[in-house]
Amino acid sequence: MTGFTAFLLEQGIEAQLPISLTETLGLLDETVPTFAHDGHGYLLASVSRGQLGARWELAVKVTDPVTGQPISDEPVGFVHASNAGPDATDFVIPPRTPESGIDLAHFDAEGAFFGAFIFQMINALTERNLMELTGSMPRFS
Repeated sequence: MTGFTAFLLEQGIEAQLPISLTETLGLLDETVPTFAHDGHGYLLASVSRGQLGARWELAVKVTDPVTGQPISDEPVGFVHASNAGPDATDFVIPPRTPESGIDLAHFDAEGAFFGAFIFQMINALTERNLMELTGSMPRFS
C-alpha cells in the first residue's frame, strides 16, 4: 500500500457533488460494479443507519470473482451520501478507524481493497466532471 493510499484511508474524502442524491445513488449503482482490484469486484450494501431520501450509509464489500457474492460479511469501508439541496449531494468516504467498525488487524489486505475502491471512485467522479483534480488516480483492474 502506498503512502498516499494510507493517507486517504486515514483522512477519508469529502466532496459536494453537483447532482441530486437520487442521481448520486444511480451513479453508484452504475459504476461500483465496474470497479475491480486483484481479480475481485465490489458492491455496495445499505446500512440501517440511513434516512430514506435524505442520507444513505453504504457498506463497501469485496466480491468473489466467480459468484459475485461478498467474500465476507464485514465491509472494507463505507460511503455516505446526503441530500445537500435539489442539485447537490454531500459525498463522504469516512476515514477507516476502529470507531467506524473496521477491523484494523486486517488493515493491509482490506486497506488495499478499500484504497483501490477510493481511487476508482475518485476517477469515476472526475471523468463525469463531478469532481476536479489536476490528474487521475492510479488505475486498477
